[in-house]
Amino acid sequence: MAKMRNSEVLALLGQLLENSIGYFEGNIGAERRTAFKYYLGKPYGNEIEGRSQVVTQDVLEVVENILPSLLRIFTAGEQIVKFDPQGPEDQQMAEQCTDYVNYIFMKDNPGFMILYTMFKDALLQKNGFVKHYYKEIEKTKTEEYADLTDVEYNSLLIDDTVSVDEHDIKEVQGEFEIEYLHDVKITRTTKEGRICVENIPPEEMFVSKNAKSFADSQFVGHRVIKTRAEVIAMGFDKKLVDKLPSYTDGFYNQEHTEREMYQTESPETEYQSIDKSTDYVRIVECYTKIDYEKKGKPTLRKITMGGNESIILDNEEIDYLPFSMVTPIPMPHLFYGMSVADLVMDLQLMKSTVLRQTMDNMYLQNNARHLVIDGQVQLDDLITSRPGGIVRTKGPGAVTPLTTPSFLNEGLAMLEKIDQLKESRTGISRSQMGADPNTIQKSHTTATSVNALVNASTQRIELIARIFAETGVKDLFRCIMQLATKYQDQPRIIRLRNQFVEMNPQDWADKEMDVSIHVGLGTGNTDHRVNLLSQILQIQQMLVKEGGYGRLVDESKIYNTLEKLVVNSGFSSAQPFFLDPATVPPPPPPDPMKENPLLMAAMEELKLEKEKTMATLQQKREEMMYDMQKKVLELETKLKIEAEKIDSEELRKAAEIESDFIKQGKQ
Repeated sequence: MAKMRNSEVLALLGQLLENSIGYFEGNIGAERRTAFKYYLGKPYGNEIEGRSQVVTQDVLEVVENILPSLLRIFTAGEQIVKFDPQGPEDQQMAEQCTDYVNYIFMKDNPGFMILYTMFKDALLQKNGFVKHYYKEIEKTKTEEYADLTDVEYNSLLIDDTVSVDEHDIKEVQGEFEIEYLHDVKITRTTKEGRICVENIPPEEMFVSKNAKSFADSQFVGHRVIKTRAEVIAMGFDKKLVDKLPSYTDGFYNQEHTEREMYQTESPETEYQSIDKSTDYVRIVECYTKIDYEKKGKPTLRKITMGGNESIILDNEEIDYLPFSMVTPIPMPHLFYGMSVADLVMDLQLMKSTVLRQTMDNMYLQNNARHLVIDGQVQLDDLITSRPGGIVRTKGPGAVTPLTTPSFLNEGLAMLEKIDQLKESRTGISRSQMGADPNTIQKSHTTATSVNALVNASTQRIELIARIFAETGVKDLFRCIMQLATKYQDQPRIIRLRNQFVEMNPQDWADKEMDVSIHVGLGTGNTDHRVNLLSQILQIQQMLVKEGGYGRLVDESKIYNTLEKLVVNSGFSSAQPFFLDPATVPPPPPPDPMKENPLLMAAMEELKLEKEKTMATLQQKREEMMYDMQKKVLELETKLKIEAEKIDSEELRKAAEIESDFIKQGKQ
């Protein structure tokens, strides 16, 4: 069946873009720009010259005070997420998956800074976005070799990653024949795949107007400005990229420009390089479900357009959206929520206005205006204000101070009231920030009252943390696992807990695991949790002493308490201090003989008897050896004497024979 033509696809995507939130700035973009100005403490535009122009930074204070608590909740332990097995046979696989996914996020990617940026975007600009995808990184290395033999040269060519750039052959006279030596220059190219997670500025994202989340959005778009070289490096056809017009319609948009103005007074609005490869072009990644193949069944597709959304760079079917999102205050049935900045921007304007009025009142009181009789006063003397100065007048009563009513007390009371409103809206109190020295006195110096104040002030932060965990963070780590099982087809060796472990996500591909997020260790502050854990440890020790070991408590339960106690004390892991019983090999089976004292005594007596018997046998053996040696020596002596007798007898007989022989010869 015929597929949709490119013109049909472009027309459909054009409609979706026009009807999306974020493609044009709109109210959401304007509110985000305003929040960023309030965060930086920029002037409001209603300042009057000669009057106070002070600007408070309540938005900055609230955002920066919430961030440390949120990040500590998510990153205090070794693992941000944990994958739960479906059955007992999947326990080891789930533990490996948990370790590997956390490793990818925290080691292969700057996990802490990703969470920091994501959370800060959400607290300040309504929603925080991240993008996760698999990327193959190509690394090249140039090498030069001289005087290689034929064998060495051919061994280089066997490697598929090697390509020859230059090659020279020299003939040399060998010992028996002419040999050939090779001077070669090669390029070694390797590809390494990694799962990448990166933050997305909020102004780059846009979704359908009726979207409530990424999952039910009919259309999701991601707009970026990149150089032609960067777009080609992403894998797009160079001929198509060269056709894209240079982006000269204004660099990004107003939100991007506001951000750039933080570090430069003249942000770049147009850029066209002499080198075409460094020209900026605009590309838009569109994710939508369409019936591209006209089979009557829409499928999720990623369609990348370039230029003014007039050229399709690629069009492929995908199985999931590569984006995750968090918002601190979700609005039911809406995609965009409220930021913490939205809660305090009006209070910051009110506080700045009251503070300005109070400052102006103080200025007027310290430099009061005067009623002057025209022609009776030297105005230069009056205008020049200096200690001990003289004002020349032509008569008494020529100068009368104009009284300014004091607004100081009322202004300070109003500022206090605004701070109270800010605390009630955000849940961030001065007692939590340590900024109120009277907190303990107001709490009657009792630990219970102090804990009640701290717990009440952290409820909003814990709620935000739970919302982040159950939405964007959980979705982010689930997608990392999907990417690992889909693209990593070779085992990988990583280092975990000072040990090298092989990870092969292909073993998890056919398994389904639930994802649960570990966000802290319960309610209350850190000191409160440490005290509770210490009490639990004391109870466990008491149970061990009273015989409850094995029934109410065992090694694993005690280790769990110690681990949480160490983590809450500020350390990342308990392993430098305690051994995990699960990693310790089981002890050898007990010897029943050691448990019976009578049997032990009998065995000891048998051991002594055995030693005595062995000593007696050894002594007898030595005596026998001595007797044998003595008899052998006597026998040797007898044999020697007998041998000497035989020798002397033979000599005597020989002498007689010789004597007889001589006598016969004379006769």
